Amino acid sequence: MNATITSTGRKALTIIILTLAFAVATFFTAVLQSKEITLYFWAPQDEYQSITVTYGTEGIVEDTYQEMEDGLLFIHFRPLKPGTTSLTVKCIHKGASQSSDQFWDSLTVTSFSMVYSGRYSFQGMHAAFALIAVYFLCLSIFLFFWHRQSKKAFHFSYRTILDLGLSLYFFSQGLILIGAVIYSLFFRGEPLRGEHFFLITSFTLSIISLLAVPLLVIFSIVMIVSNVVLLRREGVRLTNSLGILISILLMSAILVLMLTVYRSSAIISLETTDTYIRVMRGILSCLFYYFICNLFSTLLYCQRAGKHHPEYNKDYLIILGCGIREDGTLFPLLQGRADRAIRFAREQLEETGKKVIFIPSGGQGPDECMPEGEAIRNYLLSQGIPGDQIMPETRSVNTAQNMLFSRDLIEDALADSDPDVPPEVAFSTTNFHVFRSGILAADTGMNADGMGAPTKWYFWPNALIREFIGLLAREWKLHLILLVVIVVSALISGNLEYFFKIFP
Repeated sequence: MNATITSTGRKALTIIILTLAFAVATFFTAVLQSKEITLYFWAPQDEYQSITVTYGTEGIVEDTYQEMEDGLLFIHFRPLKPGTTSLTVKCIHKGASQSSDQFWDSLTVTSFSMVYSGRYSFQGMHAAFALIAVYFLCLSIFLFFWHRQSKKAFHFSYRTILDLGLSLYFFSQGLILIGAVIYSLFFRGEPLRGEHFFLITSFTLSIISLLAVPLLVIFSIVMIVSNVVLLRREGVRLTNSLGILISILLMSAILVLMLTVYRSSAIISLETTDTYIRVMRGILSCLFYYFICNLFSTLLYCQRAGKHHPEYNKDYLIILGCGIREDGTLFPLLQGRADRAIRFAREQLEETGKKVIFIPSGGQGPDECMPEGEAIRNYLLSQGIPGDQIMPETRSVNTAQNMLFSRDLIEDALADSDPDVPPEVAFSTTNFHVFRSGILAADTGMNADGMGAPTKWYFWPNALIREFIGLLAREWKLHLILLVVIVVSALISGNLEYFFKIFP
């Protein structure tokens, strides 16, 4: 436990140092490069007879030169003193009509001599975007490195899933911003503005999420079909309906996301004046993509854990209970777990000559005629397993207690053994349940390896979603903190005018 706390503390310290370093670098880059500013305006004329700039408050800034290029009017300003001024640009057309075009903006000069426009743009915006992109990429690299470390040190660790999911999330963010900088520098006529940070990331994450829609729709359909089959064959229960409920929520989230993207004018441009739509789309796309990354990571590791094969060196083999028939015989799901354990024990005996002690684990439910541990014991005896190799655990009511009470039995059995030589323990459960069971075993301080028994196809979608929700709920405080950070950053990015006003 102390090692885990120390590791978590090191991670937090590394993220804090990395964040502060890039925040300072971005701030000073902005201060140094924003000592002047060039504003651009869409100009309908190639040439004008005259261009004049008038200020609401004189002496704040002055314009130094003007330039027309590719339908854009560029006007360069330098700061004079701290303050804010509105400005009006009047462009007189050539010819007898003397008609004109007018443009409006405002400029603010801070006490650091930074100058930024009312559209929240400053001269160093490309460098700031690039630094933020590099920060996201560095963060994703650190997270992936920690993911690999955790994977090697702890075969069953939720931090492995979380680190991989967050690594994917921040890597995507970094690539998005790098692409935005390259696009703006080489393909876009006008420079980046502050509000583009939010528009680009939220819109691109929306597109990524929408590209995943076909797969998510297929996944939802498969979940609904499998749940219907599950309900028909296993009975109507809330847990058997979970896939249908999740499919409805998932399809609703997809619909809301599509509507917010459709409603935003940024679907064809980086411009949008509807702050509500802009912020809602950003928050929804960030949250949606965050859960997609975590769902992918969870399903990947549950799948891999279900196919894992332990080494043939085990002393004890726990069989996790999951319900029995009225007559005390095993349902196919539980029989599969017992058969998987028997097969492993016989393979180990043949390979190494080492016997295992079986620990069938499970208490007696209100609708059961005997404890599940006893029912599994009876099945093991019927399959030729000697009674002296069976040590049933009959008190537990869930997986966490399965592991805790089985650990207590092992410790009692080894009370006179060398404490410096820990026993080799494995457990047998259904393939989709291996990863979370391994985490619960680790919670008890037991370093247990896991093996998965195959199950029918219609169990998989519903069961995997249950595992995903169970793992999310297990770390709900951490996910809540991360989601608050995502929402707050989206709100700040979507309302950059308040962010820029922190500079006096």
